[in-house]
Parts: sequence; structure tokens; C-alpha cells
Amino acid sequence: MNGPNAARLAALYAHVPRPESPDSPPLRERRRVGQTWPTIPAAGLDYSTVDVAAALFETGADLAAPTDETTTTDAVWRSLREAVAELGPVAHIETVGDFINLDPAEFEEVAQCSRWAHRLALSLWYEDARARPLTIGETAAALYLSTADRYATASIPPAAARLVRARHVAAGARLVAPEVLVHLGADLTAEFTPGAHRTGWLHRQALPDHTRRATCFHQARADHSAPTPLLVRHDGGALTVGTTPPVPAPHTLTRTLTPTW
Repeated sequence: MNGPNAARLAALYAHVPRPESPDSPPLRERRRVGQTWPTIPAAGLDYSTVDVAAALFETGADLAAPTDETTTTDAVWRSLREAVAELGPVAHIETVGDFINLDPAEFEEVAQCSRWAHRLALSLWYEDARARPLTIGETAAALYLSTADRYATASIPPAAARLVRARHVAAGARLVAPEVLVHLGADLTAEFTPGAHRTGWLHRQALPDHTRRATCFHQARADHSAPTPLLVRHDGGALTVGTTPPVPAPHTLTRTLTPTW
């Protein structure tokens, strides 16, 4: 975005509310050396995503599907603390041994608990902050803003195409302020979700190509295989676009229409 276009977009983005103190402190990951995913603290101990999923599964935690925006990661964290307290250390270890032998493709409850464990790990990725994946609309906005070409990945292997899409989303997400990305994402979701309330006009000015808007939104909704960068909310309220996590197991992938912290 250069020249007159950059100036026009800057004027448009001035309409988006920003926090009074937009400066964000440095991000500090909670992952330790050798860890793919950060551990999740509960009852004085740290648990892996498998530990978390097994505890939720064994105690029958009453949680909605991760694509249901009514359940927050705080509710999942609370359920985890209750689960490990109910099981105790010895029973929990035995539960994990049984859980890892269950096929998530056969047992939906196993897949659902694994998805929630993954979401909770993403939420606790950073110190003194909470994080979440980009929504479908935010992913679509990032794709639109990037140099992504919908035909560019058609002739390369799926794994490589996934990496290319992930890089496009990460690059596009950093071209605007996080608050603007959230605003654009909400507008795109409203535009392309039947029955949704139309939220505003900004996206039609900032993202004027309707065909590209529609293509990016439908691709973001249909393809969950490419991970998105994390949107990070610092304890002080400021937003930052964070790292792109590793690609998780297929049965743990989710993407929501509305922001769910």
C-alpha cells in the first residue's frame, strides 16, 4: 500500500476506535525449549494438550463444540481445574494412557476435547496476555490485503500450498492495525453470512473488489488447514498480531465466525 492508496486507507482507518494506550509490551512466549505447544497450568501443575484433552474427556466436561462461540477458553480452563481435582494425579495418568489409544475419527468426544485443549494452549501462548486464532472474517481480510492469488497454489502439493496460504494470511494481517483487522473481519462476516446484521461501510472502501472479498471469505471458511497468526490481547487491553503456531493435528483445527477469547 503506497502513495495515494495508503493515504486513503489511513484516512479510512482513522474511523476505527483505537485504545488510548496503543503501545504493546513485548510478547513473551510461554513455550519452553523443545515444546511445540505451551503447557497449561492447573492446580499447581503444568499439563500438555494431551493431558488436558484426556482430563476433559474422562470427566465428561460439559462444553460446547469449539466452533460454538458461546463457550470461552476461561470456561474450558475452569473445567480443566475441576477435572484434575476430581481425578487426582494417579487416575489422571491412567486416563492419559487410555485416551491416547482412542481414535478421534471414531469418537467425536475425543476430537472435541482435543480441539478444546488446543484452543486453550493457543489462548495461553504468551505471558501476561491471552490469544486466539483469527476468525474467518479476519482471515479473509488478511488474505485480501495480501498478495494472495487464488490460482497460485493450485499446481503445488497441498502441504506447500498450506504454507503459502499461511504466509499470505500472516503478511496481510500485519498490513493494518489489529483493531482495523478486527473491524474488517466483522464487516466481511456480516456481508457473507446469511441473516447477519450489516455492520458498516469500512470494508467496502478499504477492500473495494467484491469478487476478491467473496473469494477470500469463502476460502477462509472452507479451508481450515492453513494456520493463522494469533491475535493477542495484552492484559492492558492493547492488541497485537502474534506468531503463527505450528500446524496442529487435523482433528484439532477450528475457525470461528465471531471472536472467542
